[in-house]
Amino acid sequence: MFLVSVNALSQQIQQAIVFKYSVVEARAIAHAYLSMKCGVNTLEILMDKVVEEPADFAADLARLSAGVPLQYVTEKAYFFDRLFSLNSATLIPRPETEELVSQVLKQIGNKEKHILDVGTGSGCISITLALEAPHARVTAWDVASEAIEKAQENAEQLGARVIFKQQDVFAWEKVDQMWDIIVSNPPYVLESEKIEMEAHVLDHEPHLALFVPDADPLKFYRVIGEMAQARLMPGGYLCFEINRAFGAQNVALAEAQGFENIQLVKDFHGNDRMLIAQRSSH
Repeated sequence: MFLVSVNALSQQIQQAIVFKYSVVEARAIAHAYLSMKCGVNTLEILMDKVVEEPADFAADLARLSAGVPLQYVTEKAYFFDRLFSLNSATLIPRPETEELVSQVLKQIGNKEKHILDVGTGSGCISITLALEAPHARVTAWDVASEAIEKAQENAEQLGARVIFKQQDVFAWEKVDQMWDIIVSNPPYVLESEKIEMEAHVLDHEPHLALFVPDADPLKFYRVIGEMAQARLMPGGYLCFEINRAFGAQNVALAEAQGFENIQLVKDFHGNDRMLIAQRSSH
């Protein structure tokens, strides 16, 4: 057992990555790493607690300094204050997606609802809904088998009841189940936006879950909307996370597909980020 100052570990991490991140970001990454790996909080770091150095610290430090995101180094990320495991087939959960989950929870209320999460990835949306609304019945799809395996692992670790299925949404007609709510955070980043992205995102997060062609930016919204018109119960809700640049286009698409009570909801940054639409009850 090799004991070391936790503050010394923090300084090593910050020095290794400060050329890739701001000073504030580097400190936050160092503290988050030590929290996950050593079980210490910020106060304990400041008090210079002595801890056992992680066995794989040198390898982790090398990966962090190479620009690998913290969440892929630790293979973990927090979402709704719960720790989820990640792999190369799953996106790092974002705070904006937590806001989407909060919107869905409003629609669930205290009723027993059947919910489908399309493109579940690590399962952060579906598992959180199942845990926050235990009376709901949640199903989750993803096209990637590696994502489904990781989502199932997370559900088992967190004690959530979710039915996972490897399913291509473009083949939705093969499934005849009906739902009260369909939620999705589908790929919505344009291929042309790659040049604006941070290297640690572009180089490490799964492109299958991120990007859509510039010529058809709403391809996933279109097909999920078509499915929702056929597979939502009358009066059911469709809930999307969207590209902030396409709020008006998403609303126009939902209107053209026959949805009612369409809401464009902003995120905590003030960007158009969520669309909530209702299938006609008639």
